[in-house]
Amino acid sequence: MLTALNEILLKIADPLLGWLLYLPTDVALILVAVATAAILTFARLWTTKQDLLRRCAQDKKRLKQLIKEAKQENDWDAVRRYRASIGTIALKTLKSEGRPLLVAIVPVAILAVWCFYRLEFHPPRGGETVPVHVYLPISAAGGLIHVVPQDGLTAEDGWVQQIVAVPEPASGLPHAMATWHLRGEARAEPYTLEIRYKRAWITKRLLVGQRTYAVPVEFYAPEGPVTCTEIQMKPVKLFGVVPGFPPLALAPWLVAYFLIAIPSVSVIKRLTGIR
Repeated sequence: MLTALNEILLKIADPLLGWLLYLPTDVALILVAVATAAILTFARLWTTKQDLLRRCAQDKKRLKQLIKEAKQENDWDAVRRYRASIGTIALKTLKSEGRPLLVAIVPVAILAVWCFYRLEFHPPRGGETVPVHVYLPISAAGGLIHVVPQDGLTAEDGWVQQIVAVPEPASGLPHAMATWHLRGEARAEPYTLEIRYKRAWITKRLLVGQRTYAVPVEFYAPEGPVTCTEIQMKPVKLFGVVPGFPPLALAPWLVAYFLIAIPSVSVIKRLTGIR
């Protein structure tokens, strides 16, 4: 269900945003983050009473001045009254925050899904070594698994691999895995990796030399012999330095996205006068 929804959102977003893939990745990420901030800001024009919000902002500014004056005169009763008035205004303006988010949630979701499938990783280039991992139940450890050879692909460590146990992973349950290091020639058509284990097999797409990349991680039916496959690609880091945030499972592109989008909302508000 979720996969189908993501595919629908990509079909909407690709014609609108695909041109960004011709730009440097950092530029594309910055533009998408600023576009998100613009959507969140301009949605307020049609969903909030701007005149009311401006008057509230003016009242808060004036009340802060009065608080400063009252403190200088040691009039603490007045300070409490003014602060209570600021709290009342804050509650009033808070009621205006929900509707802009509801209006913006669909376009922002489209942008976020597009970034996840188009800007999270650098697409593999022709001749670049790409690790491919296959995860299996730990009971499969010691067995053999292989990728069917095909033209244009080279397996640096062989097509047949032994499945090894991972009894104490950093996170998750114990499992087994096999890894290939593949190099592919750049081409317009995707490679279809056929991975065979005993009597079962699965397929996984690999794009090489294109502006997009194949889905990096795929999960399979729990009753099958293979639980998950992963193409390990180089993550996109803004300017090559902005890291991810593992405690919240935030990828580097998402950290950069938030670092740009959140301050941009305030900047756009200030430049446009939108409240």
